[in-house]
Amino acid sequence: MLTVNCISVADVNVYGKINLSLESADYKISTETDFNNNASRIGAKGKFEIKEGLNISFQIENEIDPTDGRADGDKVFKERNTFIAIEGDFGKFLTGTYDTAFKLGQLKVDLFNDTRADIKYILRGENRMNSFIGYTSPELIDGLNISINSISQSSGNGESFALNYANDKIKAALAIEQNLKGYDGQRISIMLPLAGIDLGLLYQSSKKLSTGKSYSGHVVSLKRKVSNKGSVYFQNAASDMKIVSGSQNSIGYTYKINKSTKAFAHYSILNKEDSADDITFASIGFEYKF
Repeated sequence: MLTVNCISVADVNVYGKINLSLESADYKISTETDFNNNASRIGAKGKFEIKEGLNISFQIENEIDPTDGRADGDKVFKERNTFIAIEGDFGKFLTGTYDTAFKLGQLKVDLFNDTRADIKYILRGENRMNSFIGYTSPELIDGLNISINSISQSSGNGESFALNYANDKIKAALAIEQNLKGYDGQRISIMLPLAGIDLGLLYQSSKKLSTGKSYSGHVVSLKRKVSNKGSVYFQNAASDMKIVSGSQNSIGYTYKINKSTKAFAHYSILNKEDSADDITFASIGFEYKF
């Protein structure tokens, strides 16, 4: 480790993920088949020690799209979590672009994250915001901490908060957002093992500030290992927040080829108020992490 002006410089790590799938979408009146990019990304992160117990860290992460080279309209890159932070025994302060505490409060209950069965198509609040200032506390008691976010928007400041708890058996979070993209919201999530199955539960209530109308929604997910390398999983998400009488039922299988590579198959049905508008998705794909 090299020391310059009393700052210890750690190695900068470059990392990334390629996640692609061949997907067929059945829209009742037509069927479309195409290659999909599932939030493939590349990034760099590092940490610099100012003095013992006090560090500055950073991350620069962008989505890439290997299917057509354009991740955001005509742009090659789309910004993901990109920030600079200071951390120590007091916790961690960060600023930049980052997932809100409310979004992170889903605790990976969503087993189909970044695919067409992502809960973002059913529920509000899956927000990554810029002009972001955040704080995450150290453990207040064993397994318990808090996250606080303040986000500047053209419609005024928004806030996001989460109380997080984890031990060897259970993870739980209570999250609240205020005035983010025109909504207030409350979310409670739990993940726990149950008879050989990883069970995830999420309940959410959101209010549209312009109308005062409230909506509720839920997610239930189940995952079970069926071999040393294979897992099956099921998920149900339902809410009127984005789709009237919207619900999504999905089933998947993942096979871990090695430490960095896995293959998967997904089948999902997105139901709407009018069954003629239902959409069925079927896909096979792979993920490679580096």
